[in-house]
Amino acid sequence: MQEKNTYTKEHLFKYNVTCMGGTFDHMHLGHRLLLSQAVILTKGTLHCGVTSDVLLAKKAYKEFMEPLETRMRNVKDFLQALNPRLTVNVFELTDMAGVGGVLPEIEACVLTRETEKGGEILNNIRRERGLKEAELVFVDMIMADIDNEGTVESEKFSNKSSSTSIRKYLAEH
Repeated sequence: MQEKNTYTKEHLFKYNVTCMGGTFDHMHLGHRLLLSQAVILTKGTLHCGVTSDVLLAKKAYKEFMEPLETRMRNVKDFLQALNPRLTVNVFELTDMAGVGGVLPEIEACVLTRETEKGGEILNNIRRERGLKEAELVFVDMIMADIDNEGTVESEKFSNKSSSTSIRKYLAEH
């Protein structure tokens, strides 16, 4: 199994081709940090899967979720603003692996510790298909302490920044 790394300065523009995925609903600071770090890690092509509505059927407060097209556009716009020279492929993620499970040129998968299992599943799929494992590169999440009114009080480590928290706030107000 490929070594799991934490993002460090040695990773700056280290990978020609990386992949990542997520829901990217109600783009918040945690999303921006994750996407920014993925851009800093990638010198050629970044493949970013945005989870399809079908896979999100059991998400909490799904009726307040942004449409797939909005989420994909927000991700693409943000990535292109960060580095217009980077080749960006934003696609609908309809399974656990997306293009990461079929493209041999993928060198690394950018993820958080929360999604570590997804990285392991990706590498299992890659091995089964005779592809080299992707290096799993972990980036830190933004943590937030949210009061009863849904307001971020401070950057403590009691609660991660979360689209679910945003949707819950919308549902309650």
